[in-house]
Amino acid sequence: MARADRDGPPAVTIERPDTPVDSGRAAVLQPTTLAIAALFAFIVLVQGISAPFQKDAEPQSAQWIQSIVRDGHWLIPSDAYGYTDRKPPLFYWLSALVADATGATVDEVRARAVSVVAGTALATVVLAWTVANVGASEGWLAFLFMLGTYGFASRATEALTDMILTFLLFTAYCTIATLVENSQPQARAAPGRPMQAGLILGLAVLAKGPIAIVLCALAASIYLLIERRNPLALLRQRWPWQVVAIAVAIGAVWYVPAAIAGGNKILRIIFAENFGHFMPAKLGGTGESYRPFYFIAARLLGGAFPMTLLIVPAALAFYTGEISAGKRRAVIYQISMSLAVLLFFSIASVKRDDYILPALPGIAILCASVFALEVRGWASKLRDVVVAAFVFVPMFGILFILFVALFPDHLPQLKLQSSDAAYYGIFLGLPVLMSVSLVFGFPIGLAGVGIAIFGLVGRRTIVIGFGFGLIALVLSSFWTSVMRPRLATERSVKSFIPIVAEHVKGDQLCIPSGINYELSYYYGAAVPDLSHPQCANGTAGKPVYLLSTPREMDAMTPEYRARLKLIAKSNLIGGGGPPALYEILPSGANGGLKGADGATK
Repeated sequence: MARADRDGPPAVTIERPDTPVDSGRAAVLQPTTLAIAALFAFIVLVQGISAPFQKDAEPQSAQWIQSIVRDGHWLIPSDAYGYTDRKPPLFYWLSALVADATGATVDEVRARAVSVVAGTALATVVLAWTVANVGASEGWLAFLFMLGTYGFASRATEALTDMILTFLLFTAYCTIATLVENSQPQARAAPGRPMQAGLILGLAVLAKGPIAIVLCALAASIYLLIERRNPLALLRQRWPWQVVAIAVAIGAVWYVPAAIAGGNKILRIIFAENFGHFMPAKLGGTGESYRPFYFIAARLLGGAFPMTLLIVPAALAFYTGEISAGKRRAVIYQISMSLAVLLFFSIASVKRDDYILPALPGIAILCASVFALEVRGWASKLRDVVVAAFVFVPMFGILFILFVALFPDHLPQLKLQSSDAAYYGIFLGLPVLMSVSLVFGFPIGLAGVGIAIFGLVGRRTIVIGFGFGLIALVLSSFWTSVMRPRLATERSVKSFIPIVAEHVKGDQLCIPSGINYELSYYYGAAVPDLSHPQCANGTAGKPVYLLSTPREMDAMTPEYRARLKLIAKSNLIGGGGPPALYEILPSGANGGLKGADGATK
């Protein structure tokens, strides 16, 4: 990327420059402006915070928070099934403080509040850093692109550690930027800067573990390599060792007491969460969540949409020299973190969707830079083509909404996968079409289309970027505020639990197999499977109930299914079918089976 200004004049077909060009580099935003931006980001990101939990990850996190609030297990929280927290508990500590301060109740809003605040802070820091180091226009566009990216906005309302890790990691990485830039052996770090960076990085370690240190070091090394500088030069300075020492010391605040109190059990968990998740199973890794090496790249392309549409024009701008030399280094510095995330987690054995989150700020800054180029060359032309194509997407959506409203009896029948089919069914529902978000978002989306077209006609690049970001923001907000919460409501067992509790009362409730954190969270207690002695129905007159989906029922023998008396059936959606409540008739009533024997084919 940095080659264009070293090997002669750029290969650019120069036309009249895009207007306006002045982006106000090295500007500093006033606190009032940052506060208004933060408030706007909070309003956007908080949408859907009260949606029910789905699956296992968030309910288990909520149970760890409950363990702190209810039982006082601040050092090593445990869930309803007795499994301990596998990560440093900074996120759970903060969430517990929020719950303690607001009634000592852990619900969806309280469990997700820390993530929303961290996401708001992250978007604001991206804005402030980009304005100060790249340009004012790029800063506001990067801010808008972050909020308009579904992969970012959707994770701001998840009760998981990834958003607070990303905020702390980005802030620490920005803090060491000047230290990395002045990485000559004779250079001296600014007083207090290593301590500040170490403190922030140490909190990141308390949020997710040593991975924060690894990603920071890897990103700085990638940046220096791109700039044709030796990363080993950092090792000859004091400040990297100071930053790491402070970060490790802060991380030890939890790791050391937890290892002493938890003994070998906690040590095995710590080993599995760090070394075990990186190494393949053949070399001692856990072997869980194995996916092909391209999984992270694919998820990043999808999770950063629509920003990913601009990556190729942005990269081309570096090659052709259309981006100014004064902005190049700052943009490369931030995209180095995105490359570090892509490289590290592509190599790692365990790969999950949430791992892409720390890569998004760098991509937002990179894509924002393509709207403030010095000259109009191939990158500018490709950018305009990409934006023009993207503008047509909401136009098709508008036409489809009008078609649904005018011809509800002639809807197209599509063959989709379960989740896509669920979203399609929700979208066709009248409550969604008449939702407040759509009513307000519709004219804003139209305005975004108009602004983008106006900018394209007049070659006003910042206007083009604003229109692009506005369209993305409307689409993302509609999904996070309407579609995603409604899907969660139709899938989560939350609405079915009162019916279950009314029938079960003080008797035993069971599930066919495994662990169900979503059910146990809303039920208020661990629900064992049929292999557990509590689910053995050997005594007549003591009812035992079973909550099962049709898919789970298909895995049972006909003799065992004959013992199940249907009590209540839900209308929830999901891949396994709607769950239903059954009473397990005493052994001998049908089939003569004992306990869970014969429950599985």
